[in-house]
Amino acid sequence: MEKNETKVAVVTGATRGLGRAIALELGQRGVSIVASGRDPEAGREVVEAITAAGGEAIFVPTDLENPTDTDALALAAVERFGGIDIVVASAGLHPAAQGFFGTFEVAEAGLQVSRTIQVKLNPVQSCLPHMTERGSGSILFVTSEGGRFPTSGQTTVALHSGGLIHAARVLAKEFSRHRIRVNTLCVTIVEDTPTWERFSGGEMTEQRQKMFSKITAKAPFGIAHPEDVANVAAFLVSDESGFVTGATISATGGLG
Repeated sequence: MEKNETKVAVVTGATRGLGRAIALELGQRGVSIVASGRDPEAGREVVEAITAAGGEAIFVPTDLENPTDTDALALAAVERFGGIDIVVASAGLHPAAQGFFGTFEVAEAGLQVSRTIQVKLNPVQSCLPHMTERGSGSILFVTSEGGRFPTSGQTTVALHSGGLIHAARVLAKEFSRHRIRVNTLCVTIVEDTPTWERFSGGEMTEQRQKMFSKITAKAPFGIAHPEDVANVAAFLVSDESGFVTGATISATGGLG
């Protein structure tokens, strides 16, 4: 990733799980990192890890549902590093409305979809003017494989992830005039992430236990680690994938 040594990346959800792994991987590859999250202590640890490896990073606490906060996030990146080249929208929300249709309120599912879409799109909209000034860039949405191949009990996931996948294709067309690429990276269960903790911890319902057992039994390459996904993400935002836009890539190790 030598060509990206002077690039600047805004990474949301950078204090935990996939977002953290992606921020660390990009930082190790010479990209200056603007890490976003809610936990200042965890943010400080991410910045320290990146700088200890010889990289540059800052942390900006951000409420991604608040456009004023995401505008401040983008401005902080520009003020510190001079611009924005990459946005990785990794942060997500725990799906409150889940389970088989009929077991949750439709209004609750609608609210969940709305909030999740804001978390993904607000930082991109805030960063876009600064990327347009650069005349190039790369945007990567990280979302669930349930947006492509949903299973029973994933109505809400199918709504927000499936919608995001198609919206990313629209944005890829719109932003192409500015030579800004837009791609989507889909994952299933990944170890050491909030989703993994919910599946392997105390929130296991009988349905979730069955789903977890089915996934682990059908994983030909085993359960992914955050670093496995981070490597794919790093490629998709790099110059080496400069001819890839509007694509949806599954980093699922054969699950699907």
